[in-house]
Amino acid sequence: MSPRPIARLAVGAIALAAACAGPTIEPLRPDGGPLPTDAGPLDCSDEDAVRIGLLQPRCGDSDCHDDRRSAADLDLISAGLSERIVGMTSIHEDCTDRELLVPGVARASFLMDKVLGTHRTTCGDPMPSATDPLSMAERRCLVEWIDSLQP
Repeated sequence: MSPRPIARLAVGAIALAAACAGPTIEPLRPDGGPLPTDAGPLDCSDEDAVRIGLLQPRCGDSDCHDDRRSAADLDLISAGLSERIVGMTSIHEDCTDRELLVPGVARASFLMDKVLGTHRTTCGDPMPSATDPLSMAERRCLVEWIDSLQP
C-alpha cells in the first residue's frame, strides 16, 4: 500500500474520532424577553439577583422552598444556593440519579426539567405548580444563570 492511501485513511480516522468524541450538550435557550420585576432588569448571570429577584418570589414565597418550609429539603432562597445544591440529587425514588444543578449545563440539571415539565412523571410534579408556571423569560433567566456557573 502506498503512503498516500494510508495518509488519507489516517486523516479520515482522525476526523471520525473528532466527530464521535462524545455527545455535545447544546445550551438550553427558552425564548427571551424582559423579566417582570419591580426591581428593573435582572442580571441573570448573578446568583444573588436570580435568587432574590426570581426564586424568592416564585419559589420561596409560595410556602415551598424557603429556609423555614423547604419542600423536598430544598431551600432556594438562602445565600450560597449553588454551593448548597450542586451535587444534590432528587428525593424521588425513580430519579435519585438526577443532579439538581449541573454547573454550566442547564440542560442536564434536574431543576430545569422540573421547571420545564420535561422530567419523568414518577419524579414529582412540575415546578412551580402547573397553575402558575414560570414565564419563558423566567425560564430563560434560570438557564442563563445555570449556564454561567463554572463546572
